[in-house]
Amino acid sequence: MSQEVIAILQTSLAENDRIKRRQVVAFAVLFLVTLGILFWIGHLGSNPATDLREMLVWSVVAMVVIITYGVLALAIYINRTTARLLRTLKSVSEKS
Repeated sequence: MSQEVIAILQTSLAENDRIKRRQVVAFAVLFLVTLGILFWIGHLGSNPATDLREMLVWSVVAMVVIITYGVLALAIYINRTTARLLRTLKSVSEKS
């Protein structure tokens, strides 16, 4: 393959690595946020004077964060698979 194609693959791999670093940081932050919200819901649940609406609101917030966390996990998996594919294409193009 031409040097132009190899340069495009290398650029794509570099972009993929940058995105991967951001995704890992976001994954860690969302994990901590999820734990914080769940601990807060546990704290609210232990207080007998807690308003049920407040518990419901925090539960909905927790569900949104958890769904986002799951979507981010899927995005990390897709990014990792894309990186493997790009590395394979790069090695094949360098051999030919």
